[in-house]
Amino acid sequence: MDELPERAPVFLVDNLETLKVLTDPIRIEILHILDPEPQTINQVAEKLGLSNSRLYYHFRILEEHGLISVVHTRMVSNIVEKFYWSTAADFDIDKTLLDFSSESGKENIERLVSSTVETTRMDMLRSLQARRENLASGSASVPREMIITNIKKRLTDETFQAFIKRLKDLLEEFSKLQEEKSEGEDIAQFSLAVYAYPNYYYEQGQEENE
Repeated sequence: MDELPERAPVFLVDNLETLKVLTDPIRIEILHILDPEPQTINQVAEKLGLSNSRLYYHFRILEEHGLISVVHTRMVSNIVEKFYWSTAADFDIDKTLLDFSSESGKENIERLVSSTVETTRMDMLRSLQARRENLASGSASVPREMIITNIKKRLTDETFQAFIKRLKDLLEEFSKLQEEKSEGEDIAQFSLAVYAYPNYYYEQGQEENE
């Protein structure tokens, strides 16, 4: 493959139209898959367990809004095959689009939260289905560990912030792990999804009951 172009470290989403494009669950998954290295629509479709025809529209929308671009092509059976890559190593959202005091900001936050949760749900279900099929076929002799949990705790702000700091350190450590390029049974794709937030509604309920 030709030498890859240099990507921007961060793509700032600063308008509502691009935010809507970015918060579609399937498009989020496409961007996740394209992050490590350029891939074709067929390769992404295989990873998502979807038909490539279903992804053409999403790839076109992502490309039109500058979120992905073609970085390499090759001929396969007289057909030009395109390799797409995300245009930035990370994506961030302009905080003015997430102002909860405005109706549009509230809708944007709801869209962002819903799409993030839905993306994780879809990914987990595909993984669980593949896990079941691998176990049934005997191709996975040792099931890899999976953690799905939801824990609530009453803590002081100091205790919570100290824990969040340690959690952020672990997340940064995970994000900086180098992708393993070798092939083998011990090499697999792993996902890490984290949701940690204060339950303000609980505090409001406590105040109303006093």
